[in-house]
Amino acid sequence: MRLPFSKPYRAFPEFDGMSDEECRSYVRRAFVHRPWLTRRLPVLLGIVVLMLWPTGVMLVRELAPAVYRYVPMPRSAEWMVVWLVVTTAMLALGLPLVVRDVGVYLGVRDEVHRARCRKCGQSLAGVPVQTIGAEPDPAKQFIRCPECGKKYVLMEIGLTPRDLVPFEQRGVPPDFARKRPRNAWRRHGGTAAGE
Repeated sequence: MRLPFSKPYRAFPEFDGMSDEECRSYVRRAFVHRPWLTRRLPVLLGIVVLMLWPTGVMLVRELAPAVYRYVPMPRSAEWMVVWLVVTTAMLALGLPLVVRDVGVYLGVRDEVHRARCRKCGQSLAGVPVQTIGAEPDPAKQFIRCPECGKKYVLMEIGLTPRDLVPFEQRGVPPDFARKRPRNAWRRHGGTAAGE
């Protein structure tokens, strides 16, 4: 598994062919679908560490003085205050960031695996969408799991036909929708309109 530091979506090989902007939309969805783990829990954890760490350190220092043998803590009161402020700030800022990153990772993983069968876990990517009736009504679009045969209406499980496109095919080529030079058509054996 890859461990990216600035772009969590690069941990997933499914995103390799996609642009950074499209991948960032998955990260934004992770923040929306997992607000407790990506926003609320890190803030709560930072507040708890800010309040409990200094108290816990002082209690351990008073009740278990043998801890000096195992943990490098300063002996003078002035340096103890400095050490306590520095460690409290580091923990109160660092631990919530780690928890938030784990939440983002789990949220992006859920977004990648959202198009899976709820019964057997088989990937539904690439499964053709079937429609009841002639009109392309989203409420009448369904898919059938190729493994267990369970039928899902797309609107009921919160998927769109785009979610079923395999990730390798979701990337947009860099020259998409760009005007091609007039000579490029002739070079490949075609003729321009009206010639």
